[in-house]
Amino acid sequence: MQKHKIISFEVIDLRYPTVRLGMAGSDPRHLAPNYSCAITILRTDTGLEGRSLVFTVGDGTQIQKAAIEALQRFVVGRHLADFQEEPGLFAQALAEHHQLRWLALGVYRMAVGGVINALWDLWAKSEGVPMWKLLTSLPPAKIVQSIDFHHLRDVLTEDELLDMLQSRLGDRTANLSRLQADGVRVYSTAGWSGRPLDEVRSLCSGLYAAGTRAFKAKVGRGQQYDRARALDEDRRMLNTIREATGPDALLLTDANQNLGDWRNAASYMTELAEYKLLFIEEAIAYNDVLGHIELRKALAPVGIGVAGGEQAPDAVTFKQLLAGGGLTHCQIDGARVGGVNELFAIVAIAAKFGVPVCPHSGGIGLGQLVGAMSIFDQAWFGSDGRWLEYLEFLQAGVFVNPLQVTNGHWQLPSANGWGLEMEDDFVARYRYPEGPDTADTLEADRVAAAQPGAPPYVRFWA
Repeated sequence: MQKHKIISFEVIDLRYPTVRLGMAGSDPRHLAPNYSCAITILRTDTGLEGRSLVFTVGDGTQIQKAAIEALQRFVVGRHLADFQEEPGLFAQALAEHHQLRWLALGVYRMAVGGVINALWDLWAKSEGVPMWKLLTSLPPAKIVQSIDFHHLRDVLTEDELLDMLQSRLGDRTANLSRLQADGVRVYSTAGWSGRPLDEVRSLCSGLYAAGTRAFKAKVGRGQQYDRARALDEDRRMLNTIREATGPDALLLTDANQNLGDWRNAASYMTELAEYKLLFIEEAIAYNDVLGHIELRKALAPVGIGVAGGEQAPDAVTFKQLLAGGGLTHCQIDGARVGGVNELFAIVAIAAKFGVPVCPHSGGIGLGQLVGAMSIFDQAWFGSDGRWLEYLEFLQAGVFVNPLQVTNGHWQLPSANGWGLEMEDDFVARYRYPEGPDTADTLEADRVAAAQPGAPPYVRFWA
């Protein structure tokens, strides 16, 4: 058995100028994002490479890159077997380093996740299987061993999770067979802030004809400055999507934390209740646990659910949101927390409280990461109430093995590992700062400042 000693560690800063795609990716808070990522590559003495990425939106990727690079001394010289034998302890060694942990959540925890996910990629490739197959084949004891329960035992213990998983072994087999045959149901985020309505109409019509039955729109851009203008913009977007699809299509909304406190969020979304929305995602601050609890209660009478989690930085935050009843839909992000290990914990807690996992994948490469986690979740806990976010751009021509969607379902990939290998030409063009077509931060600042509903502080960006 080869040990796969890690001999080198590289991090690439890659920035794609999304601002040139007609506002694709724009939302109420991130007015002109350039979809970017810090790519981690672990190389071994056997030629095998482990890859992962941490998604960013342009400027700041250099900070994420530096944080990941600070962890290389814990990885280079180690063998893959060190991680395979004690995945939970290895992850804790990074997340709980006695000095680096002072940096806390956010950039540092994302750096830990970048390294841990690259190790999982190496593991899957060493066995010659896609990531979803590795994760769904793990015995319950190995899943439990991967999780740090230190701050979670008040809602989920090791023994409790072990019992949960062992009781579902038969379900896992049946669910996995169904997922392999049908795929994972997706929704499309088509209604980006500021995207031309003709483009939205054309895209939604085509996706609906191809089998997609759920569509998401950004809402609430600039509502704190001109509520009437914002509501008018949102209604035009939602009407466009509804007209382009059909009465059986679900409508979802996302405010990217721009609706202020829970009272304002409840009032604003009630004015859009006529559209029969499945949920409002990130209505308020990601860490406003009490606000989420109150918002869910306030919106229940008008039938709008509350989704969140894409910026929740750790399992403890999810624990509070889920145990407190603040979410109807749990949105994990493959690059926000400490990697697969922490995602295992979040998925398990969501399952305990009966909250469906609908991952966030609005970013370059995130579909590959959370796609595998969706299969893990749905294999163990079923598919009821679950959708996977899908972006139609930055797949073909970017990844060697782009995601495939057929009849509104993401098809399980066959490429080994996460499937995050990118085309060499794409990396060369958009590598920062030397790539000839890499994103321009100053250009993005100018585009952001010109958007309707832009906050008054944008003048300080000039």
